[in-house]
Formats: sequence, structure tokens, C-alpha cells
Amino acid sequence: MEAVLKRRLELLITLLVVGVVAGAALVVLGAENAIPGTSNGYISVVKPPQTSQSADQQAQQQAQYEARVKSLLAIAVKDVRVNASVAGKNYTVVGILSSPPSSSGAPSIDSLVLRVGGKFYKINIDIAHENVISVEERICYGPACND
Repeated sequence: MEAVLKRRLELLITLLVVGVVAGAALVVLGAENAIPGTSNGYISVVKPPQTSQSADQQAQQQAQYEARVKSLLAIAVKDVRVNASVAGKNYTVVGILSSPPSSSGAPSIDSLVLRVGGKFYKINIDIAHENVISVEERICYGPACND
């Protein structure tokens, strides 16, 4: 009886040590690198304050923003990955990130950020070729998140 109890205690200690080592390895490696499918990142976008703009200027900026969102959405919904993420679900456009056109001839890439349920998706779009480059699931959006 004493040998069985000793054997069980050794097994419990072994399992405890293995668990601690595995947990430490996940911390050191980073869980997103050790466990496939957990590469959620963060996204942070801070809107500039609207300072002393006339109502006409604000309306013009809003119209430009809405036109840009509409064109990006039109490109995004054609992609299979985006369609799978938003099909039959309510989604909200929470922001766009535009890159200035480069003089080096590099493609202009804009990002569209969608909120679907409790998840955020950053969709990178090649404007010149009108196709989606990547769809990244994010777990955070806004000024409270840190990149």
C-alpha cells in the first residue's frame, strides 16, 4: 500500500514539473508562435482632433471618408476570406488606414478595419490592382490598445 502511494506521489510530482516546464516554454516562445492559429495581433488607430474647421470643411471630409469606405468595401467583399468572415453577420466599419501614394512606384495599400461581433478584422487592400492582400483578425481596436 505504501509503495502504491509513493508511486502516485512520484507521478503527481512528474506531471507538475512537466506542466511548469510547458507553461514556461509557452511564455518564453510566446503563445502565438507555439500554438498554431493564435496569431491575433493588436490594432490601434487614433483619430486626429477636429479643430476649428467650418461645417463645410467637416461635411466635405465626411463625404470623402464615406466615399473611401464605400470603395474599399466594394473591393473587400469580392474576396473569399472577407466574405467568409462577414457573410450573414452584422458588421461595422470602424476605421480606414490610408497610405500616401509613393513616388517609388510601390503599390498603394490601404487598410479597412471591420468589427464583426466581438472581433476586429484588418483588411489590407492593394488599391491599384483592386484586390485584398491579407485579412488579419485582431483582438483590440482603438486608442486603449498598444501596438
